[in-house]
Amino acid sequence: MTGPIPNSSATPRTPRVATVGTASWDRLVAVDRYPSPGEQEIVRAEVSAPGGTATNTAVGLARLGARASVAAAIGDDAEGDSIRRGLEAAGVDTRWLLARAAARTNRATIVVSGEPSDRTMYWHPGAELVRGDPFDIAALFRHDVVVLDMADAPLRRFLVDLPAHTVPGARILGTLTYLADPALPDGLELALRHDVVVGRERDLLAVTGTWTLSDAAAALRFRMPGSNLRAALVTRGAAGCRIVTAEESWQIAAFEVPVVDPTGAGDAFVAGVAYGMAQRWAWPTVGRFANAAGALATRALGAQSSLPTLADVEEMLANGCERPA
Repeated sequence: MTGPIPNSSATPRTPRVATVGTASWDRLVAVDRYPSPGEQEIVRAEVSAPGGTATNTAVGLARLGARASVAAAIGDDAEGDSIRRGLEAAGVDTRWLLARAAARTNRATIVVSGEPSDRTMYWHPGAELVRGDPFDIAALFRHDVVVLDMADAPLRRFLVDLPAHTVPGARILGTLTYLADPALPDGLELALRHDVVVGRERDLLAVTGTWTLSDAAAALRFRMPGSNLRAALVTRGAAGCRIVTAEESWQIAAFEVPVVDPTGAGDAFVAGVAYGMAQRWAWPTVGRFANAAGALATRALGAQSSLPTLADVEEMLANGCERPA
């Protein structure tokens, strides 16, 4: 599956995608080795920059050439102002970026280590979207795809029930991160009310209450008939991604890249899936495109610093540098 992708820059189509969820301000520190308790480690690099899953995905979509909009909450502080300016500079529509009075913007302290090659996040909660916050629902669902990735379960329940009553053609892509919360009793039911879900393997196992990916896929397939859900794309790190539909399954290989920082790679993957959904590509094509976008997003410290352009992704796809199976 190498070579050009359908509807790429040679035959442009500009998809419209809205993301709804979390914005944050990230402080990242890079160390050679993650220290054990009581140990000390030298900080090799440090970056403060915009982050947040919904905002990262929106910037990723804008870099791919989509018309991206974001609905999220920020505080009325310097970090919130910087997030807004960064989104606008990237070409993201911020009309639904809500600055909450007397609130702090979400912040994350992220330790990026070479050994193990991973990141550890410390979350400082701040402003979040909740049900009842004002934004234009009809305008939101006029996008080709709406990405839902919010912590507020009542807001998610409200939004997944709307398209059939507002814009029947709207397609909802949901992330599994917050649905995997063990305190959420209806995570699987909510997942089934999206058109497509995306998440890490461990999140899918938590949502389905299973122990293996094959069991999780079987649980989804059993529930898909009669539900909204048409596909699940499961990220598996160096093993690439698994795509599950009611009748088929594909394992899509990951791409070989020198990883600097995995922060934001999952959000870039979501952006790739949303872009491919809007273009109505076949699922294996969507998975390979999203894998390339996620891999390219690991090239620099920070969630948004190395989000790829469409030309970057097309070059990686053409080179075909997947990991061996």
